[in-house]
Amino acid sequence: MLAAGALILSGPWSPSLAPAHADGDADAGTAVASGPEGCPAGAVCGRLRVPLDRGDRSAGTTSVAFRLVYRRDRSRPAEGTLLPNPGGPGLPVIGHRDYARKYHDLLATHDLLLVDPRGVGASGPVTCRTAGWADLHASRARAIAAAAACGRELGAGRRFYTTEAVADDIDDVRAHLGIGRLDLLGQSYGSYLMNVYARRHPRHVRSVVLSGAYPREFDMLGRPAARAARRALRLLCHRSGGACDGEEVLDDLAVLAARLDARPLRYGDGAVLDETALAGTVYKLASGHVELLGRLPAALHAAVHRDMGPLVHLVAQVRPISGYAAGRTGFSMPMFVTVACNDYPALWDRDAPLRVRARQYAARLARLAPRDYRPFRPRAWIGGITDLGDLCIAWPARRAPERHRLGRPPDVPVLVVSGELDTGTPTEEALLAARSYRHAKVVEVPSAGHVAEQDPRAAACVISLQTRFILQGRVSGTECLRHIPPVPVPAPERALT
Repeated sequence: MLAAGALILSGPWSPSLAPAHADGDADAGTAVASGPEGCPAGAVCGRLRVPLDRGDRSAGTTSVAFRLVYRRDRSRPAEGTLLPNPGGPGLPVIGHRDYARKYHDLLATHDLLLVDPRGVGASGPVTCRTAGWADLHASRARAIAAAAACGRELGAGRRFYTTEAVADDIDDVRAHLGIGRLDLLGQSYGSYLMNVYARRHPRHVRSVVLSGAYPREFDMLGRPAARAARRALRLLCHRSGGACDGEEVLDDLAVLAARLDARPLRYGDGAVLDETALAGTVYKLASGHVELLGRLPAALHAAVHRDMGPLVHLVAQVRPISGYAAGRTGFSMPMFVTVACNDYPALWDRDAPLRVRARQYAARLARLAPRDYRPFRPRAWIGGITDLGDLCIAWPARRAPERHRLGRPPDVPVLVVSGELDTGTPTEEALLAARSYRHAKVVEVPSAGHVAEQDPRAAACVISLQTRFILQGRVSGTECLRHIPPVPVPAPERALT
């Protein structure tokens, strides 16, 4: 279990939803502009008009922005076309993600196709002015209210924003550009999207790389994430050179969770550190801030001994993830919520009124085994993870947009990469995502967190593995995994000075 580098084989619409989208004069599938400003040399940029609803053409159209960056060696035909997506849902691609630099070696022979998902970035961004997006990270009740407010503002238009629709938009862009097959690179939610694309358009897939992957039907109650958090803390300490002990860290968490449940701590600008906030901090450290994870053991040790300063400082560093709400990196909170509430599994009857949904959800929670969530209570752990649990319980759409039965996945080379410390999309879920494909290979990256190629300690190794896989159709060069350094863990006495 502790081995490093193991290769596992296995209401009213928003203005952005109205006139520009309901333009019935142009046929879907036609280019509507020469492209976004700033199209670089050696690239073709444009916008393609696509149906809002492919089952009801009277719903109108929207435009999807794309950029095709040509390979450096134009003397020969492209060996493939890389299509990446960084996830979210709600993250733009064009002009926000430097795939050309990171995958420089691959792009000598491969073209690069960037597509902003509908509702995001240059593809008709969706807005929700009534929702308080900072509330998503303030409290569970306010997060539920913010999601519901966005759904009401979008009105009937919310049904047009699903993963299936985005996958079909991508295929329309592919066809428009005359590209035969794509090499898919899905990161985080992008893995969810690419899995849907591969099974809706299997004939147009050459290879698949999924990083930080999870299956379409995943556990909305966060049990794999809780198991992964315990494993991550044990692994962190196992590689710490004696700076911490995993079981002691878990014991400290249990003490603090009980203490903060009984007596929450207020700090800073009115923020509250309670059991749910502590659980959310542990989750975010391992899923998105692994560079800070090593500070947790000493901060917990100090807090147990009544010095809350180091822990509060650590929590405050993690909280700015809510800066996405202010538009940093182009992240779209409206699309994050809309896709989550449209596509993710529901823990209640979508046709039921809110009071019935609440009873059904409470009954699900009551059946949970507390041991599955140690050292937190189930409600606190689930409440600390934004897109799990009851975030969408008040979403105004009763029936979800129709989810078509996905076809069989293509029999192509598939690589699934998982960060060993990742709680957001743990290896347990990566293995489930890989199970859909006949010959998928799963590589767990030691001491890495969510989307391992974004971790500076692991990036060069992981990107080289992914590049070789796309070029060769097989896993090779795994030796570099053994040289990824562990997350530094200061000893308690050093961390408190």
